[in-house]
Amino acid sequence: MSGRMGGPRMAAPGTRRRISTPLTRFFGRADETRTVRALLDDSRLVTVVGPPGSGKTRLGTEVGAELRTRFRDGACFVDLTSIRDGPSVPAAVASALGIAQRPGWTVADTVVEALATAELLVILDNCEHLVRAAATMTGSLLSGCGDVRVLATSRIALGITGEQLFPLPPLDLEPSVALFTDRARLVRPTVRIDDRDHRHIERICHRVDGLPLAIELAAAWSRVLSPAQILHRLDTVLPMLTSTADPASRQRTMNATVAWSYRLLTPAQQVLFDQLSVFVGGFDLAAAEAVTDRGVLDDLTALVDHSLVLAEGSGSSMRYQLLEPVRQYGVAALAERGDAHTQARHTEHYLTLAQRGDAGLRRANLSRHLLELRSEEGNLLAAMAWARANDPETALRIATALSYFWERCGAVNDGRARLASLLDSGVGDDGLHAAALAGLGRLAWRQRDNDAARAYYAKSLTIMRRLGDPLGIARGLRNLALTECVAGDATTAVDLCEQSLRLFADHGDSAGRGWTWTVLGLARFADGDWPGGEHCCQQALDANRDHGSTALEAQAHLGIAYAAANTGDIAKHRRHLAAVLVDLHDALRGVDDPDWMWAASGLAVNEGRTHAALRLAGAARAVHDRGNHSVGTIMIFSEAAVARARREVGARAADRFMAQGAAMTPEQLMAEALERPTDADRPLSAREREVADLVGDGLTNEQIATRLVLSRRTVESHVERIKHKLELSGRNEVMAWVIGRRVEDEQAQ
Repeated sequence: MSGRMGGPRMAAPGTRRRISTPLTRFFGRADETRTVRALLDDSRLVTVVGPPGSGKTRLGTEVGAELRTRFRDGACFVDLTSIRDGPSVPAAVASALGIAQRPGWTVADTVVEALATAELLVILDNCEHLVRAAATMTGSLLSGCGDVRVLATSRIALGITGEQLFPLPPLDLEPSVALFTDRARLVRPTVRIDDRDHRHIERICHRVDGLPLAIELAAAWSRVLSPAQILHRLDTVLPMLTSTADPASRQRTMNATVAWSYRLLTPAQQVLFDQLSVFVGGFDLAAAEAVTDRGVLDDLTALVDHSLVLAEGSGSSMRYQLLEPVRQYGVAALAERGDAHTQARHTEHYLTLAQRGDAGLRRANLSRHLLELRSEEGNLLAAMAWARANDPETALRIATALSYFWERCGAVNDGRARLASLLDSGVGDDGLHAAALAGLGRLAWRQRDNDAARAYYAKSLTIMRRLGDPLGIARGLRNLALTECVAGDATTAVDLCEQSLRLFADHGDSAGRGWTWTVLGLARFADGDWPGGEHCCQQALDANRDHGSTALEAQAHLGIAYAAANTGDIAKHRRHLAAVLVDLHDALRGVDDPDWMWAASGLAVNEGRTHAALRLAGAARAVHDRGNHSVGTIMIFSEAAVARARREVGARAADRFMAQGAAMTPEQLMAEALERPTDADRPLSAREREVADLVGDGLTNEQIATRLVLSRRTVESHVERIKHKLELSGRNEVMAWVIGRRVEDEQAQ
């Protein structure tokens, strides 16, 4: 486990930002990779510095991939490219690590606390435009997390005491030629390199300073130009080199190489390139066509062919991206054109995407819309930032549409702060204010800030009543009922839900009615009426039949699973939990959602799978500690179930199993949730406990056999079953377990 018990924790490996696996070969950096690895052995902060296009990011990912198994908690990649302001740097680190801000704490303090006992390599990529904020965050990590090391990439040093700089040199000639040849064959597989071509390629690599990105840009023209022709054109645009060791000179070379490649484009391709620079973190074909307001496939294909745009994926999942040094050239060119319309269309497109995603999360396929919004986070935040400065009302609309997404993906605290700040600006009409207040209420409710949630919801409902919006009033009544469930006022919650149901029924909104049925189920559960709550959840399933909302369906199944847990119907509990995992399977891979984990833990307790129960509870507790809380009604049963499991194995063993769960991936947890009970899950028998106690007293198997009048082989079998059931590897661990249980029993008396 990589966080203190009870404090914020980083997510399991499966929910962290993984180090990507490049699709192309890595040339000529073996010595540099070894050097950086060695520097990280001696220094907790190593910064790889160099001009754009020198391969800093690629080197960082290679080092991270090689070192991740050497750190207990692996390695995590934090890309700062799309971050535009210093205060967002800690949030980027938290997001990459799957850490949600703890209420009342700063994001930076939350991250430091979560990593206090972690053994981890953090790769901070592209720090140069936020060097002060990156330095501050890095300093906090190094001072507060003794076993965390940082590998940064930047055009300039961070300037922190203890920082070890590694200036990245140009590629040597031999790997430069190999890189050029490899990339040339990617665009023209039939290319043949003779001795004369080889000499021209050597001169090309020398002319572009051995900069990997510049070499790749030049090689991309091998589709239509020979090495001699490429060299001739480079000679006409690149200045004579003064010193390849001079970073400023190498940066000028990189810029000149991009400019040369740009000038070889047709005018239409140049315009498209400039327009595509507004995208942050990638885009798909539909987004490119929406933002440019025209068909782009032919020109986009040309940009990909020339390596100015990268393409990844296949079919409908194909995405495109401009590397940052290349994108910055486009940003400058777009500004020089005086084109403000492209950025406005970008913002309009992502407002539409956010609003469509909001509706889809609630009323359609949650997994599909959640994954789409996650893939577009960079663009959504960029659109919101541009709108904040140029069209604040649109910024508020984007933030309002993202509020449910922020709740589902664990960005509760940061989302609430963004939305509250935009609402405070006073822009927008009453309808927008009501929706924003409802979003704030939901985020506050998820934080367990129930008083604030009630206040937000009440203001939203007041506006809806003034506007005479019956469906808005129905939603507002349902929202207030949620806060009454948390407050323990089941009677008021039931009354509010019944009013909401009547309004939804009067206006034919069966999906809205379904969501209200789930809240009414919570109210019944809060009153101890498990059959009544189950009936409400079944009504929610019936209401959802015409809509297919996977989120609503999962919520209803979850409610029925909890009712079954409390009434002892294990088969029903298992059946409805399985339905939840089917509904949300893809979404759960990258989302902090403790509710299903608690339900799975309760099932495991009731089935006697004590170790699995504790691992699942440990994972749920870690999510809780990251700021994403479950409903209090659910927690009453869940905490009681965990207490039963802890009593079964003892506090020390329970802590060990819960720590294992906190470090498991979503895939592992989902598999654990529906495992069938085995013999190993059964509690120790009376005879096994007797044998374990004697092992704890230090007796040998032969002495135990004599004491209990058993054969030695029988005693050996008992000891093996004890180790298997307790997941202990040796006799000494059995002794430690027995002694620990005795200490706990004495302390409890």
